[in-house]
Amino acid sequence: MAQPSDRQYLSEVLAMTSKNKASYYRVVQGKDGDLFVGKTFSLDGKLKAEGRYKDAALTLEHGPFTFYHANGKVESQGEYDMGNKSGVWLRFDQRGRPLAEKIYNPEPLANIVYTRAGTMPRYRAGGDRELVRYIRQNVKPIAGEKLKGTITTSFIVEKDGALTDVKVVDGKSENIDQQVVQAIMASAPWEPGAERGQPVRVLMRVPVQF
Repeated sequence: MAQPSDRQYLSEVLAMTSKNKASYYRVVQGKDGDLFVGKTFSLDGKLKAEGRYKDAALTLEHGPFTFYHANGKVESQGEYDMGNKSGVWLRFDQRGRPLAEKIYNPEPLANIVYTRAGTMPRYRAGGDRELVRYIRQNVKPIAGEKLKGTITTSFIVEKDGALTDVKVVDGKSENIDQQVVQAIMASAPWEPGAERGQPVRVLMRVPVQF
């Protein structure tokens, strides 16, 4: 029996929460090959879900899963693929009668662009402050241009650290804006962002103060 200290407390919608707000708790109960077996119980000990996870912290669902109604009958069964429901999921009502199946395709989710991730991307040479310093060093105004104020940039850090869709969304002049874009593009590769331990695409907005 898992000790209370080993429990992850979950809300009514199975999101992480504090003990005093919990409706369920989740524990590790062994391994299945390279995967960890996790079980979720209501606070009075009724099994709510059981399935496989990629990590011991039970944050990334991967493999077969079963959810249960409060009366113990199966609610739904299917597979997770790196945290997303995948393929055909069987569904049942509280009396065990089959309901319409649901089909999930995780592929479109693979290219979602996050604006906030659990781990945000990072410029390898020292983070945001060093990035701004690097950009400043590589932007030279031409005669007659005033380089003062803030230029706001936008770009996507891909899962491999490459930068795409680099642009200035609030700039100064075509010459300066182009140099800022070139400097940012040359700063790749970055340390990519991650969500639940997996690399994800992240949209960055970085203001550069001159």
